[in-house]
Amino acid sequence: MGDVDRRTLLAWLGGTALGAGVTGWPGLRSAAAAEAAMPAGAGAGVTVLTGATLVDGTGSGPRRATVVLAGERILAVGRGTDVPEIAGVRVVDLGGKFLVPGLWDLHTHSAEVADTFPPMHLVYGVTGIREMRGSAETHEVWRRVRRGDLDGPSMVIASKVLDGPDSRNPFSVPIVTAADARRAVHEARAEGADVVKVYSFMDRPTHAAIAREAARVGLRIAGHSPSPISVQDVVAAGQLSIEHNYGMHLSTSTRRDEYFARLEAMPDDADDPNWWGWQASQLEREAFRTYSPDHAAELGTLLAEHGAWHVPTLAVESSISIHPSKHLDDPERVALMERFMPRALREEWLAWIEAWPAWTPEREALELEYFDAKLRLAGDLAAAGRERRRGHRLRHPVRLPRPGRARRAGAAGAGRTVADARPAGRHPRRGALCRARGRGRHRHRGPARRSARARRRPAGRHPQHPAHPRRRRAWPVPGSRPAAADLRPAGAGRPGGLTVSRGRTRCPRGRS
Repeated sequence: MGDVDRRTLLAWLGGTALGAGVTGWPGLRSAAAAEAAMPAGAGAGVTVLTGATLVDGTGSGPRRATVVLAGERILAVGRGTDVPEIAGVRVVDLGGKFLVPGLWDLHTHSAEVADTFPPMHLVYGVTGIREMRGSAETHEVWRRVRRGDLDGPSMVIASKVLDGPDSRNPFSVPIVTAADARRAVHEARAEGADVVKVYSFMDRPTHAAIAREAARVGLRIAGHSPSPISVQDVVAAGQLSIEHNYGMHLSTSTRRDEYFARLEAMPDDADDPNWWGWQASQLEREAFRTYSPDHAAELGTLLAEHGAWHVPTLAVESSISIHPSKHLDDPERVALMERFMPRALREEWLAWIEAWPAWTPEREALELEYFDAKLRLAGDLAAAGRERRRGHRLRHPVRLPRPGRARRAGAAGAGRTVADARPAGRHPRRGALCRARGRGRHRHRGPARRSARARRRPAGRHPQHPAHPRRRRAWPVPGSRPAAADLRPAGAGRPGGLTVSRGRTRCPRGRS
């Protein structure tokens, strides 16, 4: 395919109903606007997808749409159906098919099996994964994907598994002291981990030490909810996600306090059959019978308030609700295993199945009932979190600045964070009361009068001064910490004019 006739293409984009981009920007109302949206280097490789039913992932219903791709970028989405003959543009008819965004698998393992699992994700439409057991091999696979040497999804990679000294996980790093926690967190950061992975068999002091150190270095923790700690306390400690369903029914039972008191009173010796690490899963299967929807709604609200998430991994939960040997009764599953699973991994899995104890009919019925309870809990949490995450339910109303507002204010590239879009009150820097003007618009009129004591204080001494070493950071969302991509230098504009700097917030002069 030769070079694209840009003039004809841009004229068509600007003159049709196309251009309502999936990112929510206004439509391309003119050829000039279309050219501004055209990515650099898009002179070749433009594809138009027509006739598909689009599910765009924004919550709107399915609709017939035409999608224009320029290189690796979605240039326009709209209702146009008639595509003129344009040199260098390939038109693909997707009539009768569905077009969806790339899917994310939020809990995966074994990405280091590079020749199998990364390409298979793409085959099934998964373009992003959260690899929840990182290693040097995992990071090398991700580097190969970024270089284009390997077909695979985008990857968010957790650290090595951190757990207590009596962990049942053979891949875990044992954490015994606070020094172990600090060392493990710093190693995770040096290895490039995006989150710190915690596991089930750690006590409260160990979990707290890992959470504190991770927060200090700018990382979040994620993983299992440790067995002796309620999920509410785990979330309050700063954990970003609760994986699977460990502790979920204990924490949403009407007998919640009783169950955790029993766990705390159990022996702390892994050689004792009554060790809390062994007994927690049995209590979980007892606790789901006293499940409280009200406790689940409170937990869903708490998750939303802390910017945390429940990752229920329902496909995994479904597979473990039946005895492992029954998976071998499915010919299709066995055929897929023999075709795609490496021999060593397949033999390890088969040996694990053979060693699994047999289940009684009562145990089989219990596991299926327990899985139904997990489905209900996941649905109730999602409903509660969805309501809480609506904008009008936030603690303070937030007005995001319009694009270009910072430039009009004279601060090139700087904008306001959500922390600065505060209601009437004191100016964040000068301590002066803001004057109300108009409908809830608060502006600081001129410099505040400083007291004699304040005028004698050297620059940088006041705790709210930008140069003060202990000045608190302003994160983009109240109560949360930033992702690595948000820790960019001041002046690096984000959509909507939001800018976060290391240790200070840039606020346009004269605005509070």
